[in-house]
Amino acid sequence: MRSLAMIKGLAVMTGFLVLTMIVQAQPAGVRGDSWEEVFKNKKGTVTAFWDDIEPFIYVNRDGVLEGVEYEIMESMKSWLLLKYGIDLSIVWQPAGSFDSIYTKVKSSTMPGIFGWSYFSITPDRLKEVQFTQPYMPDLNVLVTNNREPMYATSQEFTGRLREMRAYTMAGTTMTEDVLSLRSNFFPSLPVIYKEEDYEVMRTIASDNKGFGYVPLSVYIVALQKGIRVKRQTVLSSRRQGFAAIMPARSDWKPVMDEYFSSDLFRMKAGSIISRHLGSEVKDLVFENVQESAPALDLVSLEKEIVTKRLMDTAVEVQKHRSFRNIILVLLGSAVVLALVLYNRFQTKQKLNRELNEKNAQIEQMNQLLKLKILQARMNPHFLFNSLNSIQYFITGDDKKASLQYIGRFSLFLRKVINYGDELSISVKDEAELVSEYLWLEHCRFHDKFDYEVKVTPGSQSAKILPLLTHSLVEEALYKGVLNLTNGHRGKLCVEFTNEADRLVVKVTDNGSTRQEADKLTKRKGLTNGEESMLQRRIELFNAQGSRKIVNLKQVHEEHGVASNSATLEIPQPLFDKV
Repeated sequence: MRSLAMIKGLAVMTGFLVLTMIVQAQPAGVRGDSWEEVFKNKKGTVTAFWDDIEPFIYVNRDGVLEGVEYEIMESMKSWLLLKYGIDLSIVWQPAGSFDSIYTKVKSSTMPGIFGWSYFSITPDRLKEVQFTQPYMPDLNVLVTNNREPMYATSQEFTGRLREMRAYTMAGTTMTEDVLSLRSNFFPSLPVIYKEEDYEVMRTIASDNKGFGYVPLSVYIVALQKGIRVKRQTVLSSRRQGFAAIMPARSDWKPVMDEYFSSDLFRMKAGSIISRHLGSEVKDLVFENVQESAPALDLVSLEKEIVTKRLMDTAVEVQKHRSFRNIILVLLGSAVVLALVLYNRFQTKQKLNRELNEKNAQIEQMNQLLKLKILQARMNPHFLFNSLNSIQYFITGDDKKASLQYIGRFSLFLRKVINYGDELSISVKDEAELVSEYLWLEHCRFHDKFDYEVKVTPGSQSAKILPLLTHSLVEEALYKGVLNLTNGHRGKLCVEFTNEADRLVVKVTDNGSTRQEADKLTKRKGLTNGEESMLQRRIELFNAQGSRKIVNLKQVHEEHGVASNSATLEIPQPLFDKV
C-alpha cells in the first residue's frame, strides 16, 4: 500500500513539475484566449507570432506591418464580427526567426496562439501542431547561380553535386529538400545555413557553385527585386500548401477551417495575394502548380519580369534625362563661374603669398641682423675678462707666464675678431675657441679645476653660431667649479656630438648648482640687470626661421656630489634657405 501511495505521489509531483515547466516556457505578457471564451464573451485577445519575410509578412518603409499572412489574419476579425458579432483583438508578436515561431506555438499551453511564416504542411509537423487550411499552394523550386547551365534532367544536376554547395534556412521544407538530395545522391554535400530566404538567394547569386530550394512565390519576388539566380526546371518539390499553425490542443481549429472555407476568405485571399504578388503571379502560383501545368507559363512570367525591369529602367532613365540635361547646363554654368571665382581667388592668394614671403624674408634678415649685432657685442666682453687675466699675471711679477698668456690671448682674440662677422662656424673652429678660452682661464685658476673638450667623429663639420658654447662654458666655470670650497677640485667637460639631424653640445661640471650660485651673488650684493646673452641669442635665432635651438639644463646628485649639465640641441643644417 505504501509503495502504491509513493508511486501516486511521485506521479503527481512529476505532473506538477512538467506543468510548471510548460507554464514557465510561455513568453511574458503573451495572451491567447480560447475560442470557447471568446465566443462566450463576444470578445477576446489572441497572439500571432511572426517573422519578417516579404511578401508574406513584413514591416514596410513606413514602419507598418503588412503582407499576405498579416492581411489574411486581420480579415478574420471582420468575418468574426460579421458572422458572430465578436470583437477580436490580435497582438502581433515578432518571434525573431522561423524556428522560434514554431517552438513557441508548439510548446504553448494557451489555445489562442498562432504562428505565421508561410509554414508548409508536412506529416511530421502535423504530429506536433495544428494547421489552418492552406491559403496558398506550396511549391519549392531548385535555384542555382546564374552561370550554371540549364539542366534538362535530374541526373545531369545530381551528377554535379560533388562540385557544389547548398544554401538553405534551418527548420524549413527547403532544408528537407536539400538534405534529401544529400542523403540520396552525395552524403558529403556541404550545407550552409542562412537567416532568411532572400539571404539564401543573394548568397547563391554570388557563389558560382551555390544552389538551394526556395518557394516559387519567394523566387518570383526575388526576381522582381533584381536578385539574379536561375530556376532549374528539374527536382522541384510540392506539398499540401502554406498555412498558419496553432498549438496541438487549440480549440480554434474548427472556426479557422470555417473561415478559410467561407466566401469572404476566397474573395479576400485572391485580392490580397494579387496585391502583394501581382495578378499574373497569383494566377500562376494558385492555378498552375499541378504536375500537368505547362512550364511555359512560368518561363513567360520570368521573361516578363526581366523585360519589365529593363523597361522600367529605360523609362526611368528617359524621365531623368531631361532633368539631367538641365542639371548639366546649370552645373556647367556653376563650374564656369566657380573657375572664374577660383582664378581670382588663386591670383589673390598668390599675391598674398608673395607678399608674405617677402615679409618673411625681411623679418628673417632683420632677425639675423639683430643676431649679428648681439654677437658683435660679445667681443668686448671677452676682451675685458682677458685683460683682467693679464693684469693678474703682471701683478704677480711672472714675466714668462705673462708673455705666454699674452701670446695665447692674442691668438684667441684674433680668432674671436675673425669669427665675429660670421653667422656660423664649424664645430672644429668652435671647439678650438673653447679650448683656447679654457686654457687661458686654467692659467689663472690652475689649482681650481681641470677641463676636457671632446669632438666626436663626424661632428667636426657641423655648423654652430660663433661662441655659442662659450656662454655655457663661462657659466659652468664662474657659477659652478670656481664656487667650490674646502679644497674640492672642479671638473669641466665640453662634448660635441652629432645625433640624426641635430648637433648636441653638452657642458657638464661638478661645481655648485646654479641656484646656490645665484644665492651667493645676492649675498655679495651683486646684480645683473642684463638679460642672459645666451638666451637672447637663442631667441633671436629661433625667431628667424622654422629651425629651433633647444636649451636644456639639469642638476643631478649622486653620493652627495652635484653634477650640473647644460645641453644645446642645434638643428642641422643650421639655417633655412633664405
